[in-house]
Amino acid sequence: MYLRQPEERQCGAGQRPKPERVLTGEPTPNRLRLALSQLIAQFKMPTAEGEKRPFPRLRNFILDALAEGRRKKIAHVLFEADIGGVKNRLAEHRLRTGESVTLTSYIAKGFACAIADDKRMQSYRLGRSHLIVFDDVDLMFLVEREWEGETLPVLCIVRAADRKTAHEINQELQAARQTPLGTHGPMSALEMLFFLLPTVLRKPLWFIVRRNPYWFKDLAGTAAVTSMGMYTSGAAVGVPITPMTLTLTIGSIEKKLILQDGQVVERDVIHLNLSVDHDIIDGAPLMRFVDRFKKILLKGASLAPSAEERQD
Repeated sequence: MYLRQPEERQCGAGQRPKPERVLTGEPTPNRLRLALSQLIAQFKMPTAEGEKRPFPRLRNFILDALAEGRRKKIAHVLFEADIGGVKNRLAEHRLRTGESVTLTSYIAKGFACAIADDKRMQSYRLGRSHLIVFDDVDLMFLVEREWEGETLPVLCIVRAADRKTAHEINQELQAARQTPLGTHGPMSALEMLFFLLPTVLRKPLWFIVRRNPYWFKDLAGTAAVTSMGMYTSGAAVGVPITPMTLTLTIGSIEKKLILQDGQVVERDVIHLNLSVDHDIIDGAPLMRFVDRFKKILLKGASLAPSAEERQD
């Protein structure tokens, strides 16, 4: 005869679980009083320490450019360009001709040459059924200037940059950093008056300008160049919000090991970004432009004489 062992009962077996308390979204009197006391305490908190400064009115230029850029379908391509030997080439050019050429003006000249080979890269829409393809390459640069104690980027347009030398482009950029604002240089008297207007008056004018490519060219040029690589090190390049059909952002320079003629050599490469209006420029033409631009920078065609000098 076998005796049946009693089964061990687990703790809580056979007992009904207590229902968990579910928090509902309905406010209770205690919770309302707690929230009210926290709100009153929030209002009584002292303001954080800091300095109150006026917002620079001339910064309306940046606000307007960002607003126009957000209206476009901008696509970006980030790439590297081999510029090995460019610094030595610029030094030799200065010794031979006495002309000073910075790396920014050298790259900008190569950018203008690449656009001149395919001017559709700087075209703008006129209505829904036409494109305006401009002949001259007017490059718009952003130059840092002081205004009322604040450092602001202002636009400087180098007209017909494709028919100028890198040295001439550099001279105009240097002059743009010294010419007083509100005169005949960057941020002319008319431009300053426009950007100091209230927003309610600037918006209707922008509505007209963005629909007239000829007026837009007079105000902002046909393509843009912005250089920020000198402010950092390592691999870095910006991705801008731009109202232009084509914008070049110059990033930082770093050394990389590459294979050349079967040998590993150290070369200088620069990080670049091209931003395009995807309504006008597709991926394949953009990549062909990138390839052409990289070859121009590597071969040093930017230091070639201008069209006027070749005719002489």
